[in-house]
Amino acid sequence: MFIITNPQIQTIVEQLCFGTILSENSRKNAKHLAFISIDDAIMTCIGRYIETKNNNIISTDFDIWLELLEKDNKITVYEKNDIKKYHNARENILNQHEILMTEIVKKYIVLLKILLAYLFNFRLSKSDWEKRVKEYKQKLNL
Repeated sequence: MFIITNPQIQTIVEQLCFGTILSENSRKNAKHLAFISIDDAIMTCIGRYIETKNNNIISTDFDIWLELLEKDNKITVYEKNDIKKYHNARENILNQHEILMTEIVKKYIVLLKILLAYLFNFRLSKSDWEKRVKEYKQKLNL
């Protein structure tokens, strides 16, 4: 069992685990919910980092947050553009094809793990992430 002492990181990791579990479900609506869970976790991750590192920033504009992360060398321009593209896809989420949704969710999960590493120095190996997801799945009785 992994103990996470930071409640903000714990919340983000739980959202990531929940999104991962849903993404494994074959139903289209499960993939939509997975995407929403991951997108919410991305917004929470970035928002918490901005709050702790830039106390004078009062904007809630997601694009401005991404620009700040890039300016602070916390993400690359490619990661910023991918996050922005996937985040903006939320508006069309119900119109996405199931195969496309599967790929988007997989890539978005990777971006969330990258953000956790870059912003909060929280890293797990692939096997540790799998264990974490399995633990969370058991916790939810799924």
